[in-house]
Order: sequence, then structure tokens, then C-alpha cells
Amino acid sequence: MAEKNVVDFIEEWQTGAFLIILSVVSGAVLLLGFRFVLPPSPIAILSVFLGGITVAFVVLSYIMYGR
Repeated sequence: MAEKNVVDFIEEWQTGAFLIILSVVSGAVLLLGFRFVLPPSPIAILSVFLGGITVAFVVLSYIMYGR
């Protein structure tokens, strides 16, 4: 197994952090977009937020890392 240097390790962590942060922001934007059509139920709000995060994570991972 090849040794990774510090730069590769930091780049990997930055990419992962970027992916997670962008997924959470996408979930929040989706929630803001649906705020007028959602019922005021915490379960509905949480479901849309978590669903947005999940879809954004999958799509961004596919775009960044391919199949």
C-alpha cells in the first residue's frame, strides 16, 4: 500500500468537508423553498431537510467521484 503524504490527506478531508457542508446547505435551501407548502409539523420539516441532504449528498458524490 502506498503511503499518502500530508497534502493528499488534507485534500481528502477538505473534499469530504466540502461535500458535507454543501449537502447541508442544499437541504436548507430546499427547506426554504418548500416553507409555504409544508405543514407546520416538525416531522414534515425534518423529513424534507434530511431528504434534501441525502439527495444532495448522493448527487454531489456522483458528480465528484463518478460511478
